[in-house]
Amino acid sequence: MLIVIRIFYIIALILYAVSALKYVRAFNPKNSRLLPHRTAAANFGAVFNLLGLVTYSIYLRQAPFLGMFQGFIFAACVLTLLFLIISRQVESEISLGLIVMPLVSLFALIGIFTPLERISDPMLAPNPWFILHVSVALFSYGAFAVAFACSILYLLLHREIKSKTLGTYFERLPSLDELDHLTYLSVTIGFLALTVSIATGMAWTHDRLGKLLQLDIKEIITFINWLIFALYLHSRLYGGWRGRRAAWIAILGFGVVLFNFLVVTILLSRTHSYL
Repeated sequence: MLIVIRIFYIIALILYAVSALKYVRAFNPKNSRLLPHRTAAANFGAVFNLLGLVTYSIYLRQAPFLGMFQGFIFAACVLTLLFLIISRQVESEISLGLIVMPLVSLFALIGIFTPLERISDPMLAPNPWFILHVSVALFSYGAFAVAFACSILYLLLHREIKSKTLGTYFERLPSLDELDHLTYLSVTIGFLALTVSIATGMAWTHDRLGKLLQLDIKEIITFINWLIFALYLHSRLYGGWRGRRAAWIAILGFGVVLFNFLVVTILLSRTHSYL
């Protein structure tokens, strides 16, 4: 059964990579009509990813996101599903897929190195608060990744329009207003999910230790992350910050997400080494 799980993950990786390649090539207007199955590859990749995650959970009897590598394969699935949902809100998903699907492929590539064995850490015993805490946190990371992609595209298009040299970005990207709206939508979803993740994490800690916080470095960085995205939403709703300034805040926020997810978890955290 373990080899079946691994095969599911490898097939998902291949399909994600095919989708990413098709999106990169489709960004050239001359190729877009020749590559009609880019979204289908992402869809089937998500299906095999989900099959692997479900099989992993049933066979090993543990949550499908325990451990750094398994967290990446779970995040790849979440990010793909978010991309497929949000891409339906735009006329063409090519520009969004150009950034999101290579990122998904990278996550899936890291994830296939998952040690397929049961994690026996008693701290990670099945607990509804823990499962909700981690799964919603990874969902928020996926939403922030989409916001990051939209913000990068916004800045590229804005620079092209400002220079008055309209070219590929102007032809292939959604309008500035649409990119700005998608960033706002993604940040809002991610912020709400991150808030729920923080609250459930505190409930889980209280269940185990009788206190709400452990003051671990990851908890501190997560709170800083929450403040950055709170600043984004407050500045947009009450300060009128849109466009470039809002895009830079979203990019900064996702940079902190990556730092927290990678560097802090691997090297610095004492209590969040499971993810």
